[in-house]
Amino acid sequence: MPNLKVAVVGCGSRGRNHMELVSEFADADLVAICDPVQASLDLRGEEFQVEHRFLNLDDLLNGEELDAVITAPPAHLNAQVALPILNRGIHTLLEKPPGLNAAETRELRDASNASGAQAMVGWDRRFNPFILEARRMVEERGPVTQLVGEFHKSIHQLDRSGRFPDHLMDNMFYETPIHALDTLRALAGSEVAEVHSVVRRATSSYRDVHGAHILFESGCVAQLTANYTTDARLERYEIHGNGISVYLEGIRQSVAYCDGDRQELKGEGPYGTKAQDRYFLDRVRDRKPVELPAANLDEAVKTMELAEKIMDSLRE
Repeated sequence: MPNLKVAVVGCGSRGRNHMELVSEFADADLVAICDPVQASLDLRGEEFQVEHRFLNLDDLLNGEELDAVITAPPAHLNAQVALPILNRGIHTLLEKPPGLNAAETRELRDASNASGAQAMVGWDRRFNPFILEARRMVEERGPVTQLVGEFHKSIHQLDRSGRFPDHLMDNMFYETPIHALDTLRALAGSEVAEVHSVVRRATSSYRDVHGAHILFESGCVAQLTANYTTDARLERYEIHGNGISVYLEGIRQSVAYCDGDRQELKGEGPYGTKAQDRYFLDRVRDRKPVELPAANLDEAVKTMELAEKIMDSLRE
């Protein structure tokens, strides 16, 4: 079987990560890259020895025969970039968020269904080896009973950087903490029954405090904290079950307490993004649908609808 022909759209740090991974896979060739900034395009083109470089997405789609595209533009452009690719029927791995609202995500889902293109969202915590091991340990004893997810960043550092437009700055919940929300949904493995939340603009002109309690139909209760008033990046999770609790710090280390013992988890296997990209390309190669644990666009719509319910609880 010939190697998969893959293009990456977006030559920033996220795009570079995907380029590096695709280059490592023996059954895939990074045949083209695309970015509207010439300097970024040339930098990555030279780094990964990619001859076919495009400043314009339409030129890429018209000029290359592709098996798959990985999109990694700035967060607020994800849906805008992915939509024409899906409309062409090209299998697409989208960096998160798939859109800045549920409506954009539903449009992507409908385009994927209409063209037959496989689509997958890069919520790579679903493939994180520590999270997978923790979930397995808890579910061996019964259902997940309670969850905690946290993602903290500094809105003040982001504001000073000038990297993001104002409309994204006020919606930074979708840019990074959406990872934590999607992880809670995936771990609960159940539909949402109730959402109780508060969102505030506490220390800036942007929404920087997000707190939510989520009840799932399974009875699992989840607590989400997405804080932008801090001065550092932090991500952590708790997974509780029948006589067991697992605590994950930074998703690079994890400890479980059960049967009177403390056990450090090994988290064996490839890290989340590598496992995610490998899964996606395997689905493309084998012509199989994107299914759990991955986030296809049906899954993505559910996460984005939950995110909107939380964001709608702004207290002015």
